[in-house]
Amino acid sequence: MAIGAAATVVTLLPMFLTGALAVQLTEELAFGAVGLGVAVALHRAGAAATAPFLGRLSDHLGAARSIRIASVAAVVSSLGIAVAPGWAALAGWLTVAGASNALAQPAANRLLSNLVPLGRLGTAFGLKQSAPPIAALLAGVSVPLIGVTVGWRWAYVLVAVASLAVIFTTRPPPSRAAPRRSGRGTMPPLTGRRQLLVVTIAYAFGNLSNSAATTFYVDSAVRAGSSPAFAGTMLAIASLTAVGVRIVSGVVSDRMVSGHLRLCAVLLLAGATGCVGLAHPATWTTTAGIVVALAGTWGFQGVFWYALVRLYPDSPGRLTGAVFPGGLIGGTLGPSLFGLIADTQGRAPAWVAIGLVAVIAGVLMFAGARGLASRRPTAA
Repeated sequence: MAIGAAATVVTLLPMFLTGALAVQLTEELAFGAVGLGVAVALHRAGAAATAPFLGRLSDHLGAARSIRIASVAAVVSSLGIAVAPGWAALAGWLTVAGASNALAQPAANRLLSNLVPLGRLGTAFGLKQSAPPIAALLAGVSVPLIGVTVGWRWAYVLVAVASLAVIFTTRPPPSRAAPRRSGRGTMPPLTGRRQLLVVTIAYAFGNLSNSAATTFYVDSAVRAGSSPAFAGTMLAIASLTAVGVRIVSGVVSDRMVSGHLRLCAVLLLAGATGCVGLAHPATWTTTAGIVVALAGTWGFQGVFWYALVRLYPDSPGRLTGAVFPGGLIGGTLGPSLFGLIADTQGRAPAWVAIGLVAVIAGVLMFAGARGLASRRPTAA
């Protein structure tokens, strides 16, 4: 679980660092809000384009080998960004980093599904899915500690060093863990495609909201009067809150017989209020807004993946490869859509639009939950 989470962190950090260090990056590399949104979106676009193939590949290669390959790509892409001379190089290496994340995610899900007993699987996924908020937390902390002191390029060098550590500490799981253990369900792989599509769209809209929030919060907070160091620290605190929500909701999920996707819907609707709160250009509203926004639109994902792997226990890699691109597409559109609205209509309308998207995500998650409720796996 620790190795899977670490691989997820290092493959996501290039994207989150780009958002957190936006003030320094845009000034040195000479691009604006649209350029920032497109560059971050390309990380998710690279993952979305490769996820279906890499999800199946992770089932074929196994979790450990897939994680090592993903971490090698993280080393290369992070060092590439560290020496990037302009926006084009930044965007290209972010795309490579996105592909590395598309391999790390299904590999980590497969590792948990094979090794963790069903009664503790919700807690395990809550902890593993804490990796993305932790990545954002580290990105936020990097602003006062690295970005405004020694320079933004060194933050990416440190990601490369961390990726090397993941490569050299990853070991294959015990051979007895490879087969599916009994007692996790007998449902054929990827049945109920229509309901799964609704849930995937909800996941995509949720990712659209949180990707815009993590990318543009620092910039919006600075425009509202906060210092870059304070805004970066608040992004870290909000990310830590999302970590807490994922862990607590994972523990709660292990004690729930059903209703896991409905819990996701409630969290998404709560996060929508935080996104709307970011529309008011005052320090206290942006501070509270980012905490609530990430707690909801990011916090739901620990329960989300637990619920799906519980329904489709025999094909976690294939499942991840099928659903993950939807979230990545939403994450790709989020920064670009926000940047477009912000440049043409202003940042307040952009935050309101992102909040409305989160509301739609919550409603769709409720609808998908009803459809999948009758497809719960039966005990062996």
